[in-house]
Order: sequence, then structure tokens, then C-alpha cells
Amino acid sequence: MIGVTYDDSHLAAMIAADRTARGLGVRLDSAAGGRAVVSMTVRADMLNGHGTCHGGFIFTLGDIALSYASNTRGALNVAAAADIQYVAPAAEGVVLRATAAERLRYGKAGRNGLYDVTIVDTANDTLVAIFTGRVVEVG
Repeated sequence: MIGVTYDDSHLAAMIAADRTARGLGVRLDSAAGGRAVVSMTVRADMLNGHGTCHGGFIFTLGDIALSYASNTRGALNVAAAADIQYVAPAAEGVVLRATAAERLRYGKAGRNGLYDVTIVDTANDTLVAIFTGRVVEVG
């Protein structure tokens, strides 16, 4: 995550405290203006009984991208709902890239947000999953 700039110190502090992302080896590629791009290499300890990346790790990568994207504007946002559609498997050694983008802000004072996250295998740009998340501004 070194060398990447953020919109504000709020996001920088949140990322610095994110032990889950660090433990999974998630790298932040960019974060600004309701968008974030993160990547993660699929490790052997992330494989399921079929020998492919466990869906929970793919979901977590999407959730991390959602978190970073929704917190680029200086206010604290937390996930309120999310779902994922798995499209293709990911093998060990594959680098997955999750790109999160704000679709819209809505509700009273725009305190709710809807985000689209695409997760791809960077070796061939194969779509692995489509993640959709809803956030709520809490601070």
C-alpha cells in the first residue's frame, strides 16, 4: 500500500488499521472519488476442496474494495448489505483485482450508497465475480 495516495487522512488511517487486508496480502492500487482498486494473489491456504479459491476470500476482496471506495470522501461508511455472483473459478497463483465504483448515493442527505465491484483474474481479464454492496454513512 506504500506509494498510493488517498483523498484524505480518514481513509489512510482506516487502511493502516485494516489487519484483515494486510493478512490476506491485499494491495491497494488506487482510491479516490468513490472508487477503489485492490488486488490479491490467491495463495495455497485460500484454496477450497476443489482446488480453487474459496468464495469467502473472493467475497472478502470485494468487501475490502467496497470499504475503501465508500470511505474516500472523508465520512465513515460501513457496509449494510452485500451480495456476490461467482462467474468463474480462480486458481492458486492468480492475481485477482477488485474494482469498486460508486453507483449512486441516496436517502436522507445521501447517507446511503450503492457500489458495484467487479473482480477479475488479471492474467487474462476473466470476470471471476460481480459483487454489489450497500453502505450507510455513520460518521
